[in-house]
Amino acid sequence: MTQPNPDTQWPRWEVFKQDTDKRPYQAVGSVHAGDPEHALLTARNVFVRRPAAVSLWAVREDDILTATPEELAGKPQLLQTAGAAGTYHVGVKKSHKRSMTFVDLVGTVEASGPGDALKQAQEAHADALAWLVFPDSAKVQTDDDAGTVESWFAPAQEKTYKQQQYYGTIGRHVGELKRSGLMPSRADVHPHVADQPAVQHHEEPVQ
Repeated sequence: MTQPNPDTQWPRWEVFKQDTDKRPYQAVGSVHAGDPEHALLTARNVFVRRPAAVSLWAVREDDILTATPEELAGKPQLLQTAGAAGTYHVGVKKSHKRSMTFVDLVGTVEASGPGDALKQAQEAHADALAWLVFPDSAKVQTDDDAGTVESWFAPAQEKTYKQQQYYGTIGRHVGELKRSGLMPSRADVHPHVADQPAVQHHEEPVQ
């Protein structure tokens, strides 16, 4: 199969969503986007489908360092990964339970680079199943002023039709359509960039 040209693919951005002011940011999936604003807009359209959301962050995949205990055992050099010094956000995965999220962000550390940040994350959360770090300077975020929160997130509270339980049967039943030969052929409704999905949820395998 012909492989896509990397130059034609938009970068992948990890999306972090905060449900309320008292909840941590959680890694909920990723999107392909050409620039920061595009990443946030796509993230809102995909991941803000239920009422709970007050803020979104997006971080380019290339700016994120992740590891599991098994990966660190096999590649301890990950703890030496070089990069800029500064404030790094730390995310941890605490459970094998199937979830819509990958990690919860649990705080920040001052580090000499991503490897040092990962080392500090490992030391502070030794029982974690996975660690994730990225520099604060790499994130883009929605504004936290009242106007932005209202325009970006409040509409989702009224759009209950986006929740599965609110979908109903409209018009003719699917069985009737099949019997009459009127059932349309199946189409892939998920957006793609080249041959990669434009959106990746964490419960789905990365292609």
